[in-house]
This record gives sequence, structure tokens and C-alpha cells, in this order.
Amino acid sequence: MRAVFAIWLALVAPALAATTDPFLPAPAPSTKIIKVLAPPDFLDRAALEAFEATTHAAVALDAYVETEDPPARASGPYDVMVLRGPALARRLAAGGLARLDRKRLPNARFVQAAVTARYVAYDRDGAFGVPLGWSAFGLLYDADKAAPVSWIQALGLARDRAPDCALVWPNAREETFLALWRLMGVDAAKAKLADVKAAAQTLAKVRRGFLAFAAPDEVGAFVKGAACLGAGTAGEAAAVLARSGDNPRNIRFAYPREGGPLAIYAFAIPADAPSPEAAHRLIDALLSPDNASKNAAAAGLTNAQAPVDAEVWKRLSPEPTLDATVAAAIQSEWRRLAASK
Repeated sequence: MRAVFAIWLALVAPALAATTDPFLPAPAPSTKIIKVLAPPDFLDRAALEAFEATTHAAVALDAYVETEDPPARASGPYDVMVLRGPALARRLAAGGLARLDRKRLPNARFVQAAVTARYVAYDRDGAFGVPLGWSAFGLLYDADKAAPVSWIQALGLARDRAPDCALVWPNAREETFLALWRLMGVDAAKAKLADVKAAAQTLAKVRRGFLAFAAPDEVGAFVKGAACLGAGTAGEAAAVLARSGDNPRNIRFAYPREGGPLAIYAFAIPADAPSPEAAHRLIDALLSPDNASKNAAAAGLTNAQAPVDAEVWKRLSPEPTLDATVAAAIQSEWRRLAASK
């Protein structure tokens, strides 16, 4: 009996010592990996690092090209996604998003009611996403040379344009067609293939007058002083100033009188998210007023928690979720226009 007890003690004693010794350090908490998919530079790195430091979590951030619907990637599934309105609507229709637990997102209350009211164009009950920011597609111009008020001027359709004012048009496929449809009186939500063709024909006529069309870096063209007039967002106008250094360009942004498309970006949790509880904690942390401001600045967006100008707001329309056939036709026409001389 004593021999059996001795053998048992020899086996168990080390384990007991390891669990009861008060002088041993406590085991390190396990690190939770939270996988996030977002457009490049949409989340402030300092905000993410602060979240990691206080939660013992690590945020693995992956980026996707914003002009594409975020693909299903080999490195997925993701816990959190930042999605543009139409992409969110498509994923929601396919059953790809999880319903949010609003009790876990107290900071969502800071989002402006006006922004939420436009966001429901993609998420009818507002139950699957929380807006983080928005941008409008409008006019970019050198205030020392031009003062545009309409898409007609930016597209080179105005006859009174100054001869030394070079036009540069960005690589903004769907936004361009939406702007043209505004001029043509076409309801973008009901656009047909014939409307795509008509807009493309107009673009084919005017693009010869552009210094650059479908420019991958229209901001750079304004920084260099090569461009006088074009299109883009308020964030891109700010980017021109940031990149101008000691010789800042007087580049400004204006909302065209005809109005323009409104892009809304939102946090969402995929239906197959591995860690939905951690995803809620991260989203709520990023929705805190301080972090929301930092994220909007990083993304070049208007903070969804900032008050909106009612006069400006009524001229903006949420980007529609285009019919798949119409969207494919736009992509085909844009590729042809960008490649033509």
C-alpha cells in the first residue's frame, strides 16, 4: 500500500505544486484573433492598437479593392467587415450577414439619425449594420481658375469653359454613370441597358476633351497643377492639400446643383463570423466618438456621427443597388471607354 501511495505521490505532486505555488506567475491570457476586412486605410491604426491593448485581442486587418464587391477569400471567414451600401445589401439578400445585438453596441446611438435614415436603403430595419461614415461624389476644382456649379461643366459639356482649364476624370465607374443619369433624368434604381448605352455614348463624345480619363490618381494630377476641374470627393480635395507640401493647391470640393450619389459605409458581422462576441466589442469600440472621428479622417469620409447640412443632404441620394445585368454593362462600357484613345 505504501508503495502504491508513493508512486501516486510522485506522479501527482509536480502538478499540485504547479497549481498551488503562489510564487509562480499567472498564466498569460490567450490572445483572441479578430479578423477584419475593410477598404485600405479605413480604420485608424492607433484606435485598433488601443483596443488590442485593453482586450488582449489581436486585430488581423485585411484590405480589399473598394471598386470590387469584397470576395470570399481563402484567409476568411471574417469577424467584421466594412461594406459600402450596395455591397452590404447584396450580402444581406444572400443571407451572408448576422443580425447585430444592439445591446452590445451602446455607441451606435451616436450615429446621426439623418445618416441612419439613408442607410436603410440597404438594410431596411437597420438590423445588420451600423454606419461609420459617408462621402458624396461631386466637383473638384482649382478655385483660382474655375467655379463650377454643375456636372455639365465638369464633364466638359459647357461651352464657356476656360481654355487653360484641363479636365481630369477619376476611375469612378458607377459614380460617373450615376452623375450622367442625373443630367439625363434617369432614375438610377430603374436604369435599363439602353440607359447604360446612352450614358456611354455621351462619355465617348466628351472624353476626348479630358487631359486624362479614368485616371488612377486624379489627386496627383491636381497636386501637380495639371488638372483644373474634375470630379471626386471632399476627402480627395483634402488629400490634395495634404500632398501639396509647401505649395498648397487651392483645390476645393462642391456639390453639383443637380445633386450626386451618396456612398455610405457600415460595419457588419458576417453570418459565419468565428467570434461574433469579440466582433461586437470591436465595433462598439470603433464607434466611440473619439475613434469614430479618427476612423473617418483616416478613410477620407465624413463621420456618420457628425451633424449634416440639411440643404446639402437633400441633394444627395444613396447609391442604388444596381441590377446585375446593368452593373455588368456599366463595367463593360467603362473598360471600353478607359481603353479607347
